[in-house]
Amino acid sequence: MCERIVEILRLNQLIAAVVVIVGSFSPVALAGQHHAHAHHQLTDEQFAELREKVPLYREFSDEQIMENMSRMGPNHHVYLSDVTLVGDIGVLALGHGYKPSGNEAFKDAYRPTADRHPTAVAFGMAMMSSDHIQAAVDELTAAGADTLLIMPVTTLKSGGLIGQWRYIFGEQADAPWMSVARVKTEATVIFGPTPTTDPLISAILLDYAAQLSRDPANEVVTLIAHGPDNAPANARELEILEQHAAVIRSGHPFAEVRGFTLQDDAPTAIRRANVERIRNWVSDAADANRRVIVVTTLPVEGNLQRRIRRDLEGLDYDLVDKGVVEHALFSDWIDSVIAASE
Repeated sequence: MCERIVEILRLNQLIAAVVVIVGSFSPVALAGQHHAHAHHQLTDEQFAELREKVPLYREFSDEQIMENMSRMGPNHHVYLSDVTLVGDIGVLALGHGYKPSGNEAFKDAYRPTADRHPTAVAFGMAMMSSDHIQAAVDELTAAGADTLLIMPVTTLKSGGLIGQWRYIFGEQADAPWMSVARVKTEATVIFGPTPTTDPLISAILLDYAAQLSRDPANEVVTLIAHGPDNAPANARELEILEQHAAVIRSGHPFAEVRGFTLQDDAPTAIRRANVERIRNWVSDAADANRRVIVVTTLPVEGNLQRRIRRDLEGLDYDLVDKGVVEHALFSDWIDSVIAASE
């Protein structure tokens, strides 16, 4: 009987994989993966929708929009569990999508979970397609999951990415980006919390800063977050950074701890003003003979750290080159969310 169940699961997952392959040739999927052809797939109405919803794109031509979106990397999913694993609860971790080393670090964080529950990860912003998320859901239900725990891994409390994921799972009415297909499933869906304000994230940021510390009385810490593109949401993110900063102050005797957001997807003038603000703070600290430690709230080390290095070029500082997902404590956050859903 067990062998028969495994055979059925393997067949179901093979079917799901074929669906993914076929789906990757759909116009929307091709638009998300091959920007050379994408311009011909998007309609004037779709470009208009993007410009209406993404302030930065109002500065861009159609070609610049497609070039920008192509740099985000393709949407894709990876099924982590062995095909023989059967379980009532399926875990789906959602990530922005990173460079290969970042994707591997993200998957590594979920491998222990994959040994206990059917587990998949879906990478990508789902800006133009949700096919990869639907495929991951189908594989999890094929493994016997009648409850799906969705784990949106972003350290932004609000913004386009978390909003798009929430829309796809019917958690909010409107899509912040394109109105892609919503997930269809008969399983019960539990849309879990982001790790944004969890005390474990504060503990991780504290540990990262402390690891680089040599003389805390003469050191300052700069927390840098991606940041949402609108002012009210950005103000809330700055409040969250201050919560993390307070934990770092209480846990290590740094001279000062300050949080900043880049608002990386905001119009150019807004981002430039934020960079100037950060540069001034770092420069002033250096002028006061204080060593600057820069810690980001990003999930994994990736392209934004590269842009931060470019933004702070010419200044003296030390940057933590790891994201919160890469810390051992992150597995405790995963376990706590799963335990709360059981």
